[in-house]
Amino acid sequence: MPDANVLSRRSRPVTKSYRAAVKQIILNLQASQGLNDAELGERLGCSAQTIRNARSEANNMDGVTLANVEYEFGPGAVDPFLRLGGSRAVPVSVRQAASVNPCLALVEALHVIIETQQEDSDGGTETTAREARKHVAKLRAARLQLDRMIALAEQPEE
Repeated sequence: MPDANVLSRRSRPVTKSYRAAVKQIILNLQASQGLNDAELGERLGCSAQTIRNARSEANNMDGVTLANVEYEFGPGAVDPFLRLGGSRAVPVSVRQAASVNPCLALVEALHVIIETQQEDSDGGTETTAREARKHVAKLRAARLQLDRMIALAEQPEE
């Protein structure tokens, strides 16, 4: 359960906030994956018009299509939607990809954080949103590794 500070800062989700969250999901995916509306629609099993309508906040995205965002692009892809309830997605699977070194992902993220908190960085000793956005892929990779380690630790004893 989120702590009291998180609960006090959030607002009840409404259609407007849902549509804004879905718009953010689409913009994030299109920017990170280099996909246009038709390509994203194909990956999600819907039309380009569905993507356009959701991106322009004209209609709600169907729940199955939103579930397909997570299925196709991973748990972090739906975080703007889950943030409406004060949470985020974490993987259930603890299986590690053979080519992924969890320590490397964590060290790379730590390096980014240290770099953005140098006195001569854009925000000085405070990391700015712009600085964090430049490194979001490394930060997400580290978060994924931490979530996998936590899921492993929470598995019942065999």
